[in-house]
Amino acid sequence: MKKFFLILLLIFPAESFCQDSYFQGLWPNLVNKEYNVNEPIFSNRIVSDVNLDHRYNSTNRKDEYNDTAIVARLSSKIKLNKNFALNGRFSLNRMSTADEDGRRSASSDGGGNRVFENSGIAIRELNLSYAKKDVALVAGKFTPDFGTAWRWGRGIWSNDLANNYRQGEKLGLGGIYKMGDKQKTGRYNFGFSAFTNDRKNLDNSLINKRDSNHKYDAKPGDTRSLESYVASLDTNFDFKNNEELSYHFAYLNLAVNERASQVTPTKIDDQKGFVAGGKYRYPINDNFLFDGLLEYVDMKNVDGDSDINEKYFNASLVGEIYQNWNTTLAFANRKNIEIDQNGFDQNLSEISFGYKLNKNRFFDQLLLQVGYKNLRTNYKTSLNVQNSYGVLARYIKSF
Repeated sequence: MKKFFLILLLIFPAESFCQDSYFQGLWPNLVNKEYNVNEPIFSNRIVSDVNLDHRYNSTNRKDEYNDTAIVARLSSKIKLNKNFALNGRFSLNRMSTADEDGRRSASSDGGGNRVFENSGIAIRELNLSYAKKDVALVAGKFTPDFGTAWRWGRGIWSNDLANNYRQGEKLGLGGIYKMGDKQKTGRYNFGFSAFTNDRKNLDNSLINKRDSNHKYDAKPGDTRSLESYVASLDTNFDFKNNEELSYHFAYLNLAVNERASQVTPTKIDDQKGFVAGGKYRYPINDNFLFDGLLEYVDMKNVDGDSDINEKYFNASLVGEIYQNWNTTLAFANRKNIEIDQNGFDQNLSEISFGYKLNKNRFFDQLLLQVGYKNLRTNYKTSLNVQNSYGVLARYIKSF
């Protein structure tokens, strides 16, 4: 594994390492890029966030602390010729570990403030893609097209709960077929991918080690064959004058390794999920634009246990004012339902304001965002409330 990382360092310069990207996921874009050249082209986009989270009030005293974190992301593409491309996505971010969680829990004050702790570099995607006209294929490590609310770019915290159903770091195969015209009848992207979890191939990290899943954890999707899959439909309409409408539907099936699972045999079942959502951008005039998102997810047999279901609802509204200013209102809900158990409900609310500096020779975009977050977790027998102020600085540059 170390040799593999050394090879990657030769291909992708160290100062460029980071994850997800402004491309916001490989899938929807594969069939939309057209090149008329046959020589290799190397392109990158780096996005770097510094986030200061001041959790000033919490029901649990140990949850009151300042957290300063960095997340650096890189999307790289080597366009080999007109049809083939090698795609890589990397991240530098905090690697959560059981040791750190245990230390904070054992300490009377939760372990104090955190400043850039336990950061590590990890491979999020590494794949080969083929695109020709309205068809695209991909093989390797990728993020299946399930859900959209987990993507960054809408405030500071609005995607926190949605990250629970993000299906990242999968190894497998997939394809997309595109039809229609988004300015006439709408463009329709039909996608399908089959995969397994990347548990022991490209799941290591550099600098600080992250906790990896083991075979005996029997996480849904952790079968060595490509038994898990996602089927998706993305529809896009362009009404011109910066007015756009899109819909996203997807079905998820994560196969469970029944022989390794610790779930009672009579309750073991594949984890299944359905997502339906949409985005709408509407310009009031040249200086005011609203961008709204709604997304609903229904997840069955969580962790392969037929007794556990979860439902998610995400809503956010971003107002773009005089192109440079923005305001974000967001609400997210997670409902955990477990037979013969209490389960829990989580509600996240955010209000934030930001300013985007104009492009210059040093950056394509520099965003400064400040906001307030309230997170309520109702365990039925107890209630935990956390209140935070936050500041986000985001740097974006293509090269």
